[in-house]
Amino acid sequence: MALPDQPAGDTPRRLDITDLERIARFRHAGYGGSVSDALASLGIRDTVFSAQFKPLRQGMHLVGRALPIKLHSLVEQRTPEEQRRLEEKWEAEGGHPQKRMMRAVEAAENGSILCFDCGGDMQPAHFGEMSCQLAYAHGCRGMLLAGNCRDTQYVLKMPDFPIYSFGTRPNAFGGWIITEVNVPIYLPGHLTHYVCVRPGDFIFGDNDGVQLIPEAVVDEVLLRVEAIFEKENEERELIANGMPIDEVYRVYGVL
Repeated sequence: MALPDQPAGDTPRRLDITDLERIARFRHAGYGGSVSDALASLGIRDTVFSAQFKPLRQGMHLVGRALPIKLHSLVEQRTPEEQRRLEEKWEAEGGHPQKRMMRAVEAAENGSILCFDCGGDMQPAHFGEMSCQLAYAHGCRGMLLAGNCRDTQYVLKMPDFPIYSFGTRPNAFGGWIITEVNVPIYLPGHLTHYVCVRPGDFIFGDNDGVQLIPEAVVDEVLLRVEAIFEKENEERELIANGMPIDEVYRVYGVL
């Protein structure tokens, strides 16, 4: 099906570049509004995440390829026998779930964003600095966490690991377990109840909030964002130099 604002038969453009190059170009030219406008021009309007997601500090720029992770709460303590059976199950599945997650990070192209569905559990901290360091060392470039993080004073000292989370807490007790790695998850949305995050989708977050770019249109959105960037830079310069109001609206329309 042809996308809106494209001639019939056209397909979204694709670029022969790495994800790290995509990230650099999105960070240079993109901001929340231009990404949203580019998506809307393609008829995509329901990919904005909930305002519950907040950056650890203003100015963080979360951009990269989604690697979705599903967590589940662990409230009750396990008996030694239950723990033994669980470890046998993990071994048969390829190892401890967190280790499998980190292997998925390692296997992915550099530039992944860990996206966590924590099942609505806000009791424990779900991720800390040492795990962030390990993920970063193997190519991960940030996190979208529908839960809590901790060790933030050290995370903020990392060279470039933006985190958008629901909050921060010091305690890991209460517990959680990874149940699925790199499968579709659902995170709270702003315009819809949930936004589905699939492996391969792109995440873009800045001071205005976080949104998803579907995999099929990532490069098309990037090219449109760059075109907006060039046009708006020209527009800013003309306005700053005193372009008459009537001329501004004649040339550029409603701002």
